[in-house]
Amino acid sequence: MENKLLLVSFPIDLGNAGYEKRLIGMFQNLLDLKVYRFVEPPEKPISHKVLIRQRFLKAYSLSKEVQKAQREGRKVLFHGISPALFAYPFTKPKSSYILTDWTRKLYEPMTDVLPSPSWLTFVHKKILNSQKYVMGMTDAVIEEMVKDYNVSRSKLKKAKLPFSQDLEIFIPSPQRQDNEVRILFVGGDMYRKGGDILLDWFAQQNDPNIRMTMVTKSAVKVDTGATIETNIQYGQPQHIELFKTHDIFVLPTLCDGYPAVLGEAACAGLAILTTKNALGAPEIIKNGINGYICNSQEDLLNQLNILVKNKPLIEDMKKNSREFMEKEFSLNRVAKDYIDTIFEN
Repeated sequence: MENKLLLVSFPIDLGNAGYEKRLIGMFQNLLDLKVYRFVEPPEKPISHKVLIRQRFLKAYSLSKEVQKAQREGRKVLFHGISPALFAYPFTKPKSSYILTDWTRKLYEPMTDVLPSPSWLTFVHKKILNSQKYVMGMTDAVIEEMVKDYNVSRSKLKKAKLPFSQDLEIFIPSPQRQDNEVRILFVGGDMYRKGGDILLDWFAQQNDPNIRMTMVTKSAVKVDTGATIETNIQYGQPQHIELFKTHDIFVLPTLCDGYPAVLGEAACAGLAILTTKNALGAPEIIKNGINGYICNSQEDLLNQLNILVKNKPLIEDMKKNSREFMEKEFSLNRVAKDYIDTIFEN
């Protein structure tokens, strides 16, 4: 009997839209897949009130899709807690799953946001515990769901973010025979992602062999000599070429769940530096092997100062990044874990 799945995606921002593409790319040729978008990607920033209204308006059609899927014998995989919440009255515990790298309480220690109200924590706890399994993409989110939402470990499964398409798109370039060290930063929100402190660091460098490119949607007013790109789309030739022609990917982020750009950089064969605030970093980076996960932005800049002076180590890390992704994130390996969990093969 063919495996049937309804994927309820939640492309509320660029990160989640990227997750949607990767999940569809992984599943589409392996099972009978239907996709329902709980929200459409916003063309411009919208208020929280508008977001909530949109979700309530979509709840009815979501319920119909979930009920139809269950009549067809489909399992239902929700990307994120929010769509699972709005479909809750119509889901069956034995055929419903959540995939997530995030909960509201996960970011509270890293940000200045007010703690989640107790009623909302209770609701999310109810939703999480009503699933057959909850698939967490990072150790951080799994441990947090145990601690703050009392989800049984027997209900939690570890899942990898699919990077099989990225392995095909981002092909490492041959080793260059020059003395340049090329640094790449990619972050739509330059300040939350730490691009500002990286730009300050670059402005203090007097080495003409250190080059830097920053890809961001934020306004950059300071002229430091870095190349600034503001209109780069995922998968376009210019996007692919940027990764192919650089050596070190640096993300001094203040707060991130699982930035997929780390996986893109590793697929492209880059050494990677980020902070422990990128909670998904341990899935991609092995300290001292293909990069470093640093305790703070200051530690990251100190490590970067050391690394840019060691071209042989950079080349080793670049090679190790690609080899790690080919081994750990192959389509067959990642897809098998998902299918075994959802369909209990």
